[in-house]
Amino acid sequence: MKRIFSVIAVLALAFALGSCREDGPPLSPEEAAANWPSRGITVISTHGAGGDTDFNARLISRFLERDLGVSVTVVNVTGGNGNIAMSQFRNGPSDGYTFIMTNTAALSGNEATGMADFGWDAFEPVSIFGRQSGENIVVSADSPFTTLTELIEGSKANPGAMRFGISIGGGVHTAFIIMQETAGAQFTAMDTGDGAARLISLLGNHVEVTILPFATARDHIETGSLRALSTILSERPALIPDIPTAREQGYTDLVIDTMYVALAPRGTNSLIVERMNAAILNVIDNDPEFRAEVNRFNLQEPWGLSIQETMVTLEEQRRHFMRFSEFFR
Repeated sequence: MKRIFSVIAVLALAFALGSCREDGPPLSPEEAAANWPSRGITVISTHGAGGDTDFNARLISRFLERDLGVSVTVVNVTGGNGNIAMSQFRNGPSDGYTFIMTNTAALSGNEATGMADFGWDAFEPVSIFGRQSGENIVVSADSPFTTLTELIEGSKANPGAMRFGISIGGGVHTAFIIMQETAGAQFTAMDTGDGAARLISLLGNHVEVTILPFATARDHIETGSLRALSTILSERPALIPDIPTAREQGYTDLVIDTMYVALAPRGTNSLIVERMNAAILNVIDNDPEFRAEVNRFNLQEPWGLSIQETMVTLEEQRRHFMRFSEFFR
């Protein structure tokens, strides 16, 4: 908690110093945008170091430094599936030097589960700037189940016997609820934490099944110690063509497209938001080194959306998650 307060204090001081001329009144919105960026930018990463959300926030931030010519410092404010950071900073400094980077499943999932009383429209959306390699439904290699249907039918045959590792809120929890409510699965949910912790739980036989980003489980899938039964992306990633989607296997509602999104605190100058969006899209469209890193980690091609496209996509995902909100509460 002390860490969060110290981050807020630093950002508040930066806002107070940066919003005024040294010798006069505050800059007009047009002047502020024309001079932006004139100093370093802070990015709040809502998830812990080492995970896919933080990796992508740090990756795009590193390349934005080159494009914008100022430092872009990433600060982790974690907890509550990203809810702590988003609650603290949705009304944070709005001078254009603070941005929040999270994943869309956490943003929509926290609202659907009731962990948050706000959604994407509590922010100024900047850009969806990437797609996850795909959450995969994963079991141990010695599991008797080789398809998603076998797994679900096995859970029905022994109700509650199979432990399913989830993290409360977000896409994994939502996918679990969808499996229970639309496919009749009968697992026992166990809150085992984020992707890295869920992997450890599965490898340690603390759970029989979980959902993991392919990037997190890749080494274990490729060496044969884990088996991926399905991706829950809407389509197979071009660079991972051999894992079928849940939709292909007849589970049409079991779709979670996890994307990475940059947000600004409410009230941030729209001209600055537009300039940040343009900088992000310039990196995505034109930097071959960025492309190589995204291919390697996300197993996806670089992909980014305009502000309007970002808002449409966020609203579509919100509606999908909210269809199941009653089952969380």
